Amino acid sequence: MKRTVFLVMVLISALVISCNNGGNNSQQMPFGRGNGMGPGNFDPQAMVDRQIEEMDETLDLSDDQEDQIRKIMEENFENMAAMREEMQNSGGGFEGMREQMQKVREEQDNKMKEVLSEEQWNEYQVMQEERRARRGQGGPGGQGMPPQN
Repeated sequence: MKRTVFLVMVLISALVISCNNGGNNSQQMPFGRGNGMGPGNFDPQAMVDRQIEEMDETLDLSDDQEDQIRKIMEENFENMAAMREEMQNSGGGFEGMREQMQKVREEQDNKMKEVLSEEQWNEYQVMQEERRARRGQGGPGGQGMPPQN
């Protein structure tokens, strides 16, 4: 009887592990969950595409604006990735990196302001505030997060 219970538990464990894997044998990276977000495979290009699509829907970007914004965002991702790598390699503190990233974000905003019209810029700022509010409520332990089943 004990042996049967043990075998059933092993089979259930194997089933749970295989279901959690989801058949995904791709190499895992620390960030991204498809579409450039969450844990899993981080794809900066997918994230840029998604953000530009969202901006185009809200701000009605011209093709030239879209190209310029894409370059700004890609450059920003490269800068942020370089800073993260430098911090990991040097064992630097989070606060120092946070300050550097804030400067990079401010530079990006200045470049965006040059590309967008005044009306688009105002709408872009509203979009950014909404995104920050969603981020502040999301994630593990975040407020406003529905219980997971």
